[in-house]
Amino acid sequence: MPVILSDKLIKEEVLKKENIFTINKKRAQSQDIRPLKLAIVNLMPNKEETEIDLLKLISANSLQIEVDFIRTVTYKNKHSDPKRLESLYKSYDDIKDEKYDGMIITGAPIENIDYDDIEYWQELKKIFDYARKNVYSTIFICWASLAALNYYYGIDAFSYDEKISGVYPFLKESESRLFDGFDDVFNMPQSRYKGVDPSLLDPFDDLEVLAKSDHIGLSLAASKDLRFIFSLGHFEYGKYNLDKEYKRDLKKDKNTKRPVNYYFENSSKVNMSWKSASSLFYSNWINYAVYQNTPFKIENIESKSVSKFGGSSLSDAGQFKRVKDIINKKSDRDLIVVSAPGKRNDQDIKVTDLLISLTDSNQKIDRLERELLANENIRDEILSRLRERFYEIIHDLDLKISLKKEIDKSLYILKDSLKRDYNLSRGEYLNAKILASFLNYDFVDAKDLIIFNEDGLDLEKTYQKIREKIKEGDKVVVPGFYGSLDGEIKVFERGGSDFTGSILASALDCSVYENWTDVSGIMNNDPKKDKNAKKYEKLAYQDLEKIINKGAGVYQKDAIGPVSDKNITIKILNTNRPDDSGTTIKD
Repeated sequence: MPVILSDKLIKEEVLKKENIFTINKKRAQSQDIRPLKLAIVNLMPNKEETEIDLLKLISANSLQIEVDFIRTVTYKNKHSDPKRLESLYKSYDDIKDEKYDGMIITGAPIENIDYDDIEYWQELKKIFDYARKNVYSTIFICWASLAALNYYYGIDAFSYDEKISGVYPFLKESESRLFDGFDDVFNMPQSRYKGVDPSLLDPFDDLEVLAKSDHIGLSLAASKDLRFIFSLGHFEYGKYNLDKEYKRDLKKDKNTKRPVNYYFENSSKVNMSWKSASSLFYSNWINYAVYQNTPFKIENIESKSVSKFGGSSLSDAGQFKRVKDIINKKSDRDLIVVSAPGKRNDQDIKVTDLLISLTDSNQKIDRLERELLANENIRDEILSRLRERFYEIIHDLDLKISLKKEIDKSLYILKDSLKRDYNLSRGEYLNAKILASFLNYDFVDAKDLIIFNEDGLDLEKTYQKIREKIKEGDKVVVPGFYGSLDGEIKVFERGGSDFTGSILASALDCSVYENWTDVSGIMNNDPKKDKNAKKYEKLAYQDLEKIINKGAGVYQKDAIGPVSDKNITIKILNTNRPDDSGTTIKD
């Protein structure tokens, strides 16, 4: 649980270093409390025993937790009363429109059956897809870990020469918050016929190995945001689970070996050496992976995210294709904000800079009553370069010809326009039109969403307009950088597309605001000047503000407020290296 503490008592960097979770009085007073909602997909044959094992761990917490048990309907369990399951358990169809803060999917003794031959495999795949979108953090246990690693990442398991059974020691491979309070070496029960080679996780930047051994391979892994946790062992096992399994297996095969490190030497008495680690693991999961991160409004779990793509991300057709691939990799990337095309190379000129030059040229021509023919030539050259730039993208993406008419119409107006804000906004406007067509998304004009008044941004009206025009499930592209004042286009400062994305994320109560650019996160120094510059994996909003104040152009300062007010996660990511972890900014 967080400590309510004055921010003057201990320096913020000391608190972070010591992993002390604090909130200030203002945030504490504004917090609402609700029970956490957990779902347990119980695939084990002995349902009642597994229920008790998991509830013991979950209930040892000061938070209120509401638990639903989930069953499969495509397989009839032979070891439990079907009437009990039907009355006390829910099915996938019962929960498919709900959200959960956390989920646990248990193992099952089916490791040696091919996935496609498992009776409930198709149903379980639906649950896996459901967990990705509707659950904040999911623990997969034993066989469920093998199946989930295969389903989500294509990672295959290998078979042991004989069953792995017993209590094994592991050295922590990570400083994950899941290990808070753990000793450097901890014990964990194992009971399975298959394992995973830890090196198979190396290509996936979002996966982290937490525990492994030379003898049995991977034991614990997690996605870096703790949305997925893979426990190939059994922290949830009670004292006598392995004893019962051993005696059961012994009846089938007299050569079955005793579980290692489980009984006291030369005795049948059980040495339970994993209880404290087990309690800590589940307590840490509930606290750090679920409670501290899940949104108060449970319906907002992965319901929306906003993804903003900067000018370098949309500089040419090749980059458009990269962006489309990124968007298609996650089902929740429905709200896209775009900048004007940036530089394709060091000698290139940004579209916004061309529009600034065009406006300057128009103003000179107007002032001198068109006496300076040279400025007319400059204007025509700029218009030609703009047309060529957008035409090239449309042609290379094989998009419909009508988009070229949209370009020509805008350039015709720009030719004599003296409205600086209108002119500067057309780069974002046209790029958004093209990307919307390429993605088959709807285009929504920022002038109808972002509302200014004489004092600046009218946040109340802006939020109202956004909520009116963008509904749940809509897939839209919005141009960044501008809004409207009394019906006329008004732009933000340069870099204002960051602000547009931030406002959208806040208005729609999104959980994540992705900011895609050409760097893999925020560095502690300019990598062009310092070869030893290192990336920040995580920052607080205040840290980001300090970095911006020092002159780093990593993010627009005004864009911090709308997301920090609602504790929305910002992720700075690299379009050209989308699997890099980037930098995560959160309070």
